[in-house]
Parts: sequence; C-alpha cells; structure tokens
Amino acid sequence: MTVNDIDVAKHQVALSFEDGVTRFVTCREDQTVADASYRQRINIPLDCRDGACGTCKAFCESGQYDGGTYIDDALSQDEADRGFVLPCSMRPRSDLVLQVASTSEVARTRATTYAGTLVGLERLSRTTVEVAVEIANRGELAFLPGQYVNIAVPGTDVSRSYSFSNAPHEERLTFLVKLTPGGAMSTYLDERAAVGDAVSFTGPHGSFFLRETERPVLLLAGGTGLAPVLSMLRTLSAASSERHAHLVYGVSTDEDLVALDQVERAAEGLPNLTWDHCVSDPDSSAANKGYVTSLIGPEHLHDGDVAIYLCGPPPMVEAVRTHVFEGGTEPTGFYYEKFALASASTPARAEPSGAPGKSHAQPGEQEPHRDPEELLPTREARAIAGQGVLPAADIAPWTGPFPTPDDGASVRRIAKQVLFSAAGATDAVPDTSSDAASDAGSDTASDGYQIGEEHPDVQSSDAVFEARQALELGALELTIGRLGSQQLAGYRLLAESTLPYVQGDRFVDAHAYTEANAAFHDYLFAQTRNAHLLQAYQALGVKGRMEEALRTATWCHPRCATDHVEIVEAFEAADRERARGLIAAHAERSKLTMRRAMAGPTRTTRPAHISPGRFDDTVVVVTGAAQGIGAQVARRIGAEGGLLVLADRSELVAEVADELRADGHDALAVTCDLETWEGSEELTRRAIDRFGRVDVLVNNVGGAINFKPFTEFTETEIRAELERSLVTTLFTTRAVLPWMVAAQRGVIVNVSSAATRGIHRIPYSAAKGAVNAVTASLAMEYAEHGIRVVATAPGGTEAPPRRILRGTPAARNEQERGWFDAHIEQTLGSSLMGRYGTLDEQAAAITFLASDEASYITGTVLPVAGGDMG
Repeated sequence: MTVNDIDVAKHQVALSFEDGVTRFVTCREDQTVADASYRQRINIPLDCRDGACGTCKAFCESGQYDGGTYIDDALSQDEADRGFVLPCSMRPRSDLVLQVASTSEVARTRATTYAGTLVGLERLSRTTVEVAVEIANRGELAFLPGQYVNIAVPGTDVSRSYSFSNAPHEERLTFLVKLTPGGAMSTYLDERAAVGDAVSFTGPHGSFFLRETERPVLLLAGGTGLAPVLSMLRTLSAASSERHAHLVYGVSTDEDLVALDQVERAAEGLPNLTWDHCVSDPDSSAANKGYVTSLIGPEHLHDGDVAIYLCGPPPMVEAVRTHVFEGGTEPTGFYYEKFALASASTPARAEPSGAPGKSHAQPGEQEPHRDPEELLPTREARAIAGQGVLPAADIAPWTGPFPTPDDGASVRRIAKQVLFSAAGATDAVPDTSSDAASDAGSDTASDGYQIGEEHPDVQSSDAVFEARQALELGALELTIGRLGSQQLAGYRLLAESTLPYVQGDRFVDAHAYTEANAAFHDYLFAQTRNAHLLQAYQALGVKGRMEEALRTATWCHPRCATDHVEIVEAFEAADRERARGLIAAHAERSKLTMRRAMAGPTRTTRPAHISPGRFDDTVVVVTGAAQGIGAQVARRIGAEGGLLVLADRSELVAEVADELRADGHDALAVTCDLETWEGSEELTRRAIDRFGRVDVLVNNVGGAINFKPFTEFTETEIRAELERSLVTTLFTTRAVLPWMVAAQRGVIVNVSSAATRGIHRIPYSAAKGAVNAVTASLAMEYAEHGIRVVATAPGGTEAPPRRILRGTPAARNEQERGWFDAHIEQTLGSSLMGRYGTLDEQAAAITFLASDEASYITGTVLPVAGGDMG
C-alpha cells in the first residue's frame, strides 16, 4: 500500500499575496503547506523547509493547524501566539487562509530543471565524496561561482542542495558531499551510486558571490563549504586575476581535510593569493591546530579596505565577526553564511560547532511520503565568496523558449513588490557543504543556514552602489543573450520611463525618478528567475537611501537616466563587455549624484540661527568654503543678506555657490590655491572686480595633515603644515588688507584652533599659535585704519564626511593608529562639555565677530571648544 492509497483528510488553503491575488491549494493533513504549494507550482518564499530560518513566515487569518517544530530564531513564541506560522512546518487541520509575504508573480517563478549523467565518484576521504555530473545542454546552464543547485537523490523523492566546486566555464560539474550516516544522499553514494546513473537537478540558486572589485578579499571556508570557494578560485585563476586574496580553510579532523591539491592547482594561477588551513582536533597532524581566527593576521585585513567572505556554522561566523570588529577593523564588506543544525524528529536548534566547518548529523530519519505530483523546490540564497567574472566565450546564448509574463502589468508588480521586511537582510540558506541531519527525515537538508552581508556605515553611500554594481554584474552573466524579445521590450520600457524625470543635470521630479529607477534595476534581477537575487538587491536598501537623500536634491548626473537606455541597447545587442562597462560607469555616476545629494541636509537646510539683515550689502570673502565650517559660515552670511566670495582649492566650492544662488543669494566661487601668493592675489582681484570692495575676510583655510609625535615629522611635513595653516592666512590677509586700508574700514576673522595646546600635531599647533599672534599684532597695527582683527579657536567639530581630503596618510600599523586615536581622546578630554561642537556653533561665533554687533572687539581670540581654552 502506498501513501496515495491511504484516505488522508484534505483541506483548502487560501494563499493571499501582497499584490491582492489569492490562490488556492489542496493540502493533506500529512503535508506541510509549503510542500503542497510547491507541488501545485506556487512557489511561496522558502528556504530551509524545516523551521530553521523563518523565510517562509506568514500570517494565518483563520483555520486550525499543527504548527510543527521550528527554532525560536525562525518564529518566536510571541509571533506564534499572534498567529504567525511557518508554512514549511505547519500542517492543516481545517481550511486555512494565509497572508503570504510575496507577490503572486514571484510565486510562479520556477527554476530550470536539468537532466544529466553521473560521470565521476571520487572518495576524497572517509567523510567526503566528490561527485561529477555532465549534462547535454551545458551551454544553457549559466551560473555564478558560489551558486548551488538542488540535486534529486536517485531512487527517492528528496533533493539535496550542493554548491558547484567547478568554475562556470568548465564543462564538468563537480560537487563536494559530506557523508552522514543514514542520510539520503549519503546512503545513495555509499550503497547504490554508479557512474552512468541518471541524475537531475534544479537551479542555479543563490545570491552571494565575490563582488567584482579590485579590493582585497579574505575568504574563510569550513569543511565542504570549500566547494563554492574552489569555484571562485578557479574562476579567478581562469581570468588571470591579480587581486590580493587570502584563504583560510578550517576543518574539525584530519579526515575532513580534503581537496588541498585542488586549492594548490588553483593557486598556481593566482600570484597574489595566499592560503593556509587548520584543524581544530588537538591530536591532528596538521601544522596549524585551532580555529580559523588564529590564521587571520593584520596583513589580511588591509586596515579595513577588505571584503570578508565567510561560510560556516554560527559559532564560526560570530567568532570571526568578534575577532575582526573587536580588533578595531571595520571591513568594507562582511559577507557570510551560517547554518544551524537540526533533527527531523525534534525542534531544530542551533548547535555549537566543535570547529569551523564541522557538521553534526542527528539521527531520526522518517520514511518520506511519496507523491506522484512534481516537487519544485526553489531554495534560494545559498552562497559564499565568489567572483562574478565569467569568460564571455564560455557561456553560449540561450536557444530555448523564453518565459513571458502573462500580462503587461506583471513587470510593474515585480518592481513594486516588497519581498522581505528590513530585517530580512540576513536570510536562511540550504546546506551545500554537507548531507546532514535533514537527510534523516525531510525532503531537503535540515541544516538551516543564514546568510547576510554587512557594510560599515556608508555616509556617502558609495559602498551600497558598489554592492549593487556587483550584484548587477552577476545578474548580467545569467541573463545577457538569454532574454526574449518581450523581456527586452519590458526592460526598455522601464529604462525609458526614467527619462522624463531628468533634464540635463537637474531633477524634474526626484521622487518619481527614484520610483522609476527602482523598477528598472529590479527588473534585471527578476529576469534571472532567482528571487533571492532580487531580494539581495532590495536588502541593500538602495531605493530607501535614494528617497531619503534625493528628497530635496536638484542635481543629477546628466547621464544617469540615459545610462538605463544604453544598458538595454547593450542587452539587445548581446554585447556583454559594453553592458558591463555601462553598469560600472552608471554606478560611479550614481555615487556622484548621491554624494552631492547627501550633503543636501547641510546645504539646503537653513542655519540653526539667523539674524536677518545683519550682513545686508556687506561683501564677505570666505576661504576654505567648499565644506565644513567655511561652507556653513557662507550659508549663514548669505541668509543674513551678505554678498559672498567663496574660495577653495577644490572646484566643489562652485556647488556651494550654486546652492546659495539657488536660494536667492549673491555668491561668487573662486577656485585658487591660497598656499601661493598668486592664488591670494587672484582671489582678491576677482572679489574687487565683482563687488569693488571687501568688507569682511574670513580666513578659514587650514587643518592638520599629520598626527604623530613631533620627532616623527620630516622637514617636508613640517613645512606642509605651516603652509596649510599659517601661510594661507598671511598671504590672503596681505592681499586683501590694502583695499581695507584704502576704505578705512574692514573686519578680518581668522579661524585658529584650540589645538595650540594639544598632542601629536605640533607643527599645526605652532601654525595656529602664530595665527593668534598675527591676530593680536594686526589688530594693534591697523586699528587706526578702522580695521578690526579677531579670531575664533574651534575645538573638535562634527561635520559631514570630508569631500576634500586633508592628505593625511593612511595609518600603516597599530602604532600609527594609536597616535591618531590619542589626539582624538585628548581633544574630547580637553573639552569640559565632553563633546564635539557643531558647524552651527562654530559659524555663530565667527559671524558674530564679523558683524557690527562685535564692533568694540578686536585683537581677541574667542575659544569655541566647550571650555577648552587652547
């Protein structure tokens, strides 16, 4: 008697999707809702299939059910009490109505199934087997190194997930399998497998791969999690990559240590790859006994300019995270996958791992139910470090039929969907590194994985757009040459829909552009037929960041919108290299647009304090006006009626002038080098030519360059500090002063510093001490000419990220970082208020001294440092 001969109760389950569509599936009481849905070709969000991740979380509006077993991280008790459920674990006891966190369009997405032949079985050790498969239509299979497929276990109704260990350009497909007693795949490989067996798999799946930049990478792999890393290394080697990379491979026992010869062969083609391995078993014969963290050195972290890619159990992931971040390094990117192990017969739970990469199989296999209906798993988001650089000649164009949407609005619905909440930046992924506990009882592996990526706080948003670029380059490799005419038509429609909202270098409607732009970028990921690539992009929060930053923006790079159309044209021509170049260039233009917009809150928000009319018809020259204190002083003086001449060595000063003019103020931008006499003369000439006089000069140029003990300074560095922070004040004052003397009136405000008493910047301190002396002496010398000379001495000041760098060398070691940190601690410690000041607080003091309100003040240095007298 088979399962289908048994009279099992059946119930109707209504699946209510976010786009308003409701679909019905018939579900037996001995089936999970997820299994029934997939068998009836409705692909609700799903990953672990056994209550280990929470990806499928839904809300039950009505009906009775058995919630099944799951771990608390997947569904908390509070959520369960409120009616949330996990369709991968729940079984109906009546008709149900579920709210599903997805759209009906994505639910219909299905992965491709490939039929192949088992052509290789190699026992690498007692615990590990390498499996090789060939498929007749190899040219139709495009994947990114690091992706995985779901392999149907021959002779069973179950499937297992494994990452490719071969590179995408290689004909033979290879996988590493960790053998687990009683596991479905393990039993097959041990007892029945033979070369020539027919096998099938669905995929590829996964959204993580080595981001395509020249930035150094640190790769960390545990156990058979080495498979996707091998795929990456082979891809890098084939591309003759010169990227700096370091691999640490960790296992539990000597028996688990496999494929070292494969790593060595891949390393032969990678001159800048270093690698090492460790075994946690203290009785191991390996040279390195311990955990992967013991093999991570400062030289592998590149002072934070590194992307870390990590695969392993939760303790390994957290240990590496703690080791790196508590060590004071904030990597540019931290990409990880971690898995929690579970038993099929008991609630799944996270198990601490004895060593990186160790898999803990738990017995308790149940006889799987057989069902003639087709099971269509799409367990997404499996990935690990990878390189999305695929040789063009090795991926043949798609020649088969193309999936097409059933209505013209479906593209828009995909673009508008909300697949996951903000908390979904980390997701569960299936087990590709071992055939573990779930072999004992469910249709897929019960090891629950969690993946994610972390970036430092990206104030300029650059890292977010770099991440989007890397994902898009991966999506490109999966789709170019494979999109049908209707798909390309939809792509072009979305590209052209962004054009009306940008005119030249100005936004016509920034909000509408953001919406159309999001739809365009979503579309390419949707066409990969891998929902988690779309989710990975959406998890970056690009749209939200753009909405926030562009809310009041007016400037847009003039090619941002037209880039979209050109990208589509490259896809239409199947021109891979042109498309890649355009995607990279578009990311750079997007970063520039965001950089300028993200200064918007400072540039477009009125100063905190304004005295209307205080500078009416007053000509004010502000140096160092492209950013920081100088720019904020200019904003306040402009708001109070002043006529402004803004000077800076950077052309970015023109943006500040543009902003002020847009607000109705009169502002002239002058790009000049005030460390030279010629630059000071040019500034003065331009001011006189424009306004005929200079009433106020604010000497703001300056700033420490180096931070270290005085004995470490070279002659060149000392001179550079004096030229930056003293000579600029001397030259500009000398150039402007004759015009003030002729007019018999004027005000000079010098911006000095509280650092005249400080550590690790002695030449800068000397320069600012000299500025104080110049202030007092000039006040005495030119008082008879009606000229006041005053100064402020700012302490530490909070400001947006510097758009114009000081030229400070990057710290090369812990000692240099310590010198820099010490000056920060001293600055804060010297302030009685224990904090940094704000730009508005600094501008308030400067504009007061520059105004007639301070007409009886001269020769004075006003500390603005929270009680630090300097």
